Amino acid sequence: MPKHSSLAKRSATALAAAFVLLVLLSTASASYAQTAFAQTASASYAQRETPASVTGRVREGERGVAGIVVALLSSDPSQRFKAIARAKTDAEGRFRLSNITPGRYQIMPLAPVYVVQGMSDNWPPGKLLTLLAGDEVSDIDFSVERGGVITGRVTDAEGNAVVAEFVSVEPADPNTQPARRGPFDQRDQMTDDRGVYRIYGLPAGNYRVSVGQNDESGTVSYGRRKVYRRTFYPDATETAQARLVEVKPGSEATDIDITLGRAVKTYRASGRFVFAETGQPAPNVVFGFGALNPKGQHVSSFGGGGAATNARGEFQTEGLTPGRYSVFAYPQQDATDFYSESVSFEVTDADVTGVLVKLKRGASVSGVITIEGLSDRAAAAHLLAQVRLYGYIESSNRSPVPNYSRAPAIAPDGSFHLGGLRPGKLRIVASADGTKGLSVSQVELNGANVNSSGIDLTEGAQLTGVRVRMVYGSAVIRGQVNFTNGPLPPNARVMAFARRVGGAVAEATGEHQVSTDARGLYVIEGLAAGEYEIIVRVFNAGRVFESEAQRVSLAEGGDMNITTAIDLNAPFKGGRR
Repeated sequence: MPKHSSLAKRSATALAAAFVLLVLLSTASASYAQTAFAQTASASYAQRETPASVTGRVREGERGVAGIVVALLSSDPSQRFKAIARAKTDAEGRFRLSNITPGRYQIMPLAPVYVVQGMSDNWPPGKLLTLLAGDEVSDIDFSVERGGVITGRVTDAEGNAVVAEFVSVEPADPNTQPARRGPFDQRDQMTDDRGVYRIYGLPAGNYRVSVGQNDESGTVSYGRRKVYRRTFYPDATETAQARLVEVKPGSEATDIDITLGRAVKTYRASGRFVFAETGQPAPNVVFGFGALNPKGQHVSSFGGGGAATNARGEFQTEGLTPGRYSVFAYPQQDATDFYSESVSFEVTDADVTGVLVKLKRGASVSGVITIEGLSDRAAAAHLLAQVRLYGYIESSNRSPVPNYSRAPAIAPDGSFHLGGLRPGKLRIVASADGTKGLSVSQVELNGANVNSSGIDLTEGAQLTGVRVRMVYGSAVIRGQVNFTNGPLPPNARVMAFARRVGGAVAEATGEHQVSTDARGLYVIEGLAAGEYEIIVRVFNAGRVFESEAQRVSLAEGGDMNITTAIDLNAPFKGGRR
């Protein structure tokens, strides 16, 4: 795996922080309002069923912990990580969530100063919970341990406080994944106006603490922010020289001060975008740029994606530390007929000028989308208006350029146009925001199924005759898995698979899979009418236990309950997963 720059790691941390911040800011009110037609088309999902409730306890040892917020998060792809309900623990650490619509959820404590046991390897975090109508689930308990703290001050070569600088805390053992689920905001890992930082909620262990960027590739600095070479506590620039910081449960490691060297000087790069066919300037082209990873295969830190060339096709970037970079035309939401290859340049000890990026006329694909599996054609037409269509290009030429294109709004008759496509193998993906059960069943080119092979695009090709068949599924399977001849191992993963058999779209609809919760319950939604084969597998330490296949037949809008038994003494199948 190529190593990424520190800024890329920051970006990943920022995304993770943004996710949990979203959880904190979410409310139980709906963030997505379906249209009246969608409510009708999805009636099987909106049945007025008896609400469920969940109770449990948050404990530190044998003592209940008061004041911990426990959140129930949606597992619906259209509202993933949205907090549906929340409650605070009482004086004995107990909580109750009530009036919950049946469905699939993740439940977790939002406890940034604590380490929640058993959640280090979970993604999404928390416990999976499948709630049925009228369920009263109890004993959903969590064990927590007060996390440790690392705090110190960051100063520059002159002894001045370094303000708003991100502080990285990484386990000394490279095979150890950080188990903490906080802090929930990236700013909690940044120095304040005194240069002081305080990072809390850390599990016990040894850590390397550092500030700044590694020098394996360039870095993009934004605004007036200074860039420093990566420095480990107390003042080492090499990983091997870093002093480890030991963290114990509930303890505080103080005076972990870091002294940085001088800020790295940054430079500018400028150039032009022109049309390859004519050499004329290309105005208003949205461009992206970023530092290349050491192997030059992709952009490891990213800028642009919003800036555009001026009327003369000129662009300029700034805040670049020495390193290798790439600049390219960025895929736009609106229709475009052009694309560019990435153009690489290197910053050493001066500004870079004269970078020339040529826009090429891309290939295009035109066709039609149809929706099957819904007898109400008016509802199908409304669903069509919600579809978003994307084309992804697979190419043997590994390039840092984003490899997708989005079609403008789908026409009322289902017709679409994808333009500005680079050569390669095209994969078409479609989705409908906020609508369950709608998925691509088959992609055809002049009547031939190209699901598996994709569509080969040559330079500038103009293809027509593409049909994207989508299927709407409103049927549901609700399952219960029971285990015989022994308890389920604590680290086992149980998955239920529903595979469509027979029918014109059997291959295309593929295999639906979900995890069961701790009680062996699962729900598979969004199934098209037809016959399915249901199999449950248990994955544990390289062993795979598999149930006998069950055949079920589903009608449009059908709702079926099945029970599956797995003998944990039976010979296992398969190998390591």
